[in-house]
Amino acid sequence: MEKQKGAAITRALRDDRKSQPVIFVVEETDTTADAEEFWKALGGRGTIKTAEQGGMDDEEAKLEKANAGIRRLMHLSDASGKMEFKLVAEGNAIKKSQFISDDVMVFDSGTEVYCWVGKGASPDEKKKGLGYAQEYLKQYNRPAHIPICRISEGGEPEPFKVALQ
Repeated sequence: MEKQKGAAITRALRDDRKSQPVIFVVEETDTTADAEEFWKALGGRGTIKTAEQGGMDDEEAKLEKANAGIRRLMHLSDASGKMEFKLVAEGNAIKKSQFISDDVMVFDSGTEVYCWVGKGASPDEKKKGLGYAQEYLKQYNRPAHIPICRISEGGEPEPFKVALQ
């Protein structure tokens, strides 16, 4: 699970930075110069703990497991003349076709919250989208440490696309 999450974060960073970062995959037994530089940055090689020693049932893992099934799609729009933030869908009923290009959508995948900015979103919606995503965390009693990622329509990273499947 940790390798999968690390790979997803790495891909998201690469996508967000227009494929500029160079990615190195370092295995425990690698002795390449890149691997040695990696281990040096971490303070040197050491013994790796077992899952039990590492705290497989720590609070963060329990929280992530509990939140994995939570999925919500919120809609932020000022089309009525005032800013409105409302629930569109929950659970597996969320589809990409529900995202409205003229507005901002806040999508909670369970492990990450995406502030999706449509191409036709107003300047005010664009400016306030992340603030509403943070308000969403409070409103729905979600942990404050859940990452919020702002993305633009047409530039969706792979983890976002996967979360919608």
